[in-house]
Amino acid sequence: MADTLLGQRVDAIRRLARRGHAAPLAKVVAKTRAEDVAAIMGHLTAPEQRLVFSQVKEDSMAADVLSRVHGDDFLHLVENVSPERLALLLTHLAADDQTDLLERLPDSTREAVMQRMKGEAREEVEELLAYARDTAGGIMSTAAFTLGVGTTCRDAIAAVQEASDHELIYYCYVEDEDGHLVGVTSLRNLLTHPPSTRLVDIMSRDVISVRTETDQEEVARIAGRYDLLAVPVMDSQRRLVGIVTVDDVIDVIKEEAAEDMLLMAGVRQNEEEAGGNRFMVPAKRLPWLLVTLLGGLGIAELIHAFDPLLRRELLLAGFIPIVMGMEGNVGIQAATVTVRGIATGRIDGSLGKTVGSEVFNGVVLGVFFAVAIGGYCLVRFGDVGVAASVALAVVTGMTSAALVGTLVPLTFRRLGVDPAIATGPFVTTAMDMLGLSIYLTAATLFLGYVGA
Repeated sequence: MADTLLGQRVDAIRRLARRGHAAPLAKVVAKTRAEDVAAIMGHLTAPEQRLVFSQVKEDSMAADVLSRVHGDDFLHLVENVSPERLALLLTHLAADDQTDLLERLPDSTREAVMQRMKGEAREEVEELLAYARDTAGGIMSTAAFTLGVGTTCRDAIAAVQEASDHELIYYCYVEDEDGHLVGVTSLRNLLTHPPSTRLVDIMSRDVISVRTETDQEEVARIAGRYDLLAVPVMDSQRRLVGIVTVDDVIDVIKEEAAEDMLLMAGVRQNEEEAGGNRFMVPAKRLPWLLVTLLGGLGIAELIHAFDPLLRRELLLAGFIPIVMGMEGNVGIQAATVTVRGIATGRIDGSLGKTVGSEVFNGVVLGVFFAVAIGGYCLVRFGDVGVAASVALAVVTGMTSAALVGTLVPLTFRRLGVDPAIATGPFVTTAMDMLGLSIYLTAATLFLGYVGA
């Protein structure tokens, strides 16, 4: 029922926006959640987006919509909004959301907005902007709830009730007299122990934390591994400077997943930042396509080198797409599984096991398809040499592809390169060349090479 009503409301907003009916549009928008309004923006033209946004009357809702819209859609919405208005909307967001929104503004607009922010809020945002965007410091919230070691449960509960400036309180972090983080306790512990119990007696001293420079992907991995609703962020003096909350962790997971998918296709995530330059996107995709071109030329040269053999045994050429396709798919599957394992931290301490497992899969699949394809060739064409060549190429190639598909992302990671590149055009082309080389070499062994 709720989904049906939401769908009807979304359709109504689109229809009214396209017709330019502002008054009824404002009534529908007022009854729609900010999350849904933000999602609708991606289905509207730039003028329609601005019209819908202008009908969001509540400042808190308008700020929430802006914080959830990205790319060109975000730039369309803020294009005609004054710096004074943006500064006012920022006051309805948490510091980390303010920072994220400011980072997405054009440089000149960002400076104008920050000049209109109040001193304390501006200082907090400037502090967060100093951290790299993809680190714990760049995504953290500075509103961590802290108390001293001598605080009793009674006083801690009272402090929680009075903490109106904290957006979310998941844990109570305990500091010593010097401001160092020494423990953490849950809100449940505060309620289930006698009021006179001190925090030092019920806190956990084994605090799972990260540093400000920790990569955001590692932060998300830690939160998932230990089922944390918030991860404390420490500076070099082990002082608590903020927390990364579960909503930020979810955003990181979505962002990293999207980035990996784009890299697998040879597309960079920042293409949407090209703005009005129509040549920027083709220029960014060009290097990957050049890799494919060079690989294709290499394959053409390889086929030319075996031209006398292929002329003599034309049947060999018919199986080239099958051999290359099977080995390429196995390699991509192995690379994808490995990249996923790296992203989730599953293979950090089991590299040998991962490689061995994928190679075993390659052998089993290779034997199965070698028998299937080789048997088909033998029955259909009655050529033992070609059938043996195809069978040997398939089992050897699929095993090699599984090995390469596993080792390449692991090597990239060791070199500090994003492992997701391993499933992109670079490795796809390399797999094709590997498969063809093995196939033609196997054919040479069984059928002999006839010189030009």
